[in-house]
Amino acid sequence: MIRSGLATGILVAALFFQILPFFLLMVVMAYAMGVTGGAMLVIVPVLLFAMIFAACGLVSKRKQRVPDWPPPRIRRTDDRPVRGPVPLLKTKAERYQDLKEVLVRVWR
Repeated sequence: MIRSGLATGILVAALFFQILPFFLLMVVMAYAMGVTGGAMLVIVPVLLFAMIFAACGLVSKRKQRVPDWPPPRIRRTDDRPVRGPVPLLKTKAERYQDLKEVLVRVWR
């Protein structure tokens, strides 16, 4: 339990240090827009980041539609007839026959 708590603390600290420059930039932007109260200089960037995280969460939960693709067509070639699906593993005799066919075509 201590190890998981320590890991969570390290993760939160790392996230804090990554977001801190953006947070400070938001404070400067809020000050430039006319927000002068100390509490509002913190609340405006916090609300902005909360809105961004909420939008990312809503988008990630949205169900994605996968289009129904038509099955692929088998291409025909001129020099050999169309065969069915090619097996992934061939026997030694089948590999030898394929090599023999290729070599016969090369010698012709």
